Amino acid sequence: MKRLAVQGDSRPARQRGFTVIELMVTLAIAGVLIGLALPAFNTFVAQRTLTAQVNDFLVGVQYARSEAIRRSARVSLQSMDASDVANEWGKGYCVVAGNPGNCGAPLRTFVAIGNNTLNANGALDSLASLTFDGRGLLVGAGAGAVDLCDPTVDRGRRVDISLIGRVSSQELVCP
Repeated sequence: MKRLAVQGDSRPARQRGFTVIELMVTLAIAGVLIGLALPAFNTFVAQRTLTAQVNDFLVGVQYARSEAIRRSARVSLQSMDASDVANEWGKGYCVVAGNPGNCGAPLRTFVAIGNNTLNANGALDSLASLTFDGRGLLVGAGAGAVDLCDPTVDRGRRVDISLIGRVSSQELVCP
């Protein structure tokens, strides 16, 4: 049954939409929430970049070792730019067959991710390559570690490389 409009009905007509005040209050609340969430999101992105880079380095070392075993020959993980002794591996690296050389004909290339530093320590300090023999053993270097640090956060990862070529990773508080 339809309702007929009665002349003199004082009820206001039904309105749809937002008022300017409602819109401004909503935008103010959204701005405050974004302001609180943005630093946490930036930290999250930095941590994910750090995780991706340490995983790439672990894959690079394990790939070079497994290729050396598969080929029964030397395979090297070679730094693309070792001129910075505090960031030997941070500019990227490649896996090459044979003794270390340049990354002209690599088996695989790993590009740099972000502005993180990959600094070798211990017996690996200042080395521009890691060479594995046909049995998967590290040649020409002792056991050492590579520290991955993000300049925006004080956390990082340390990749330990043993004499037999095995790698492990642990958390690190960067200086």
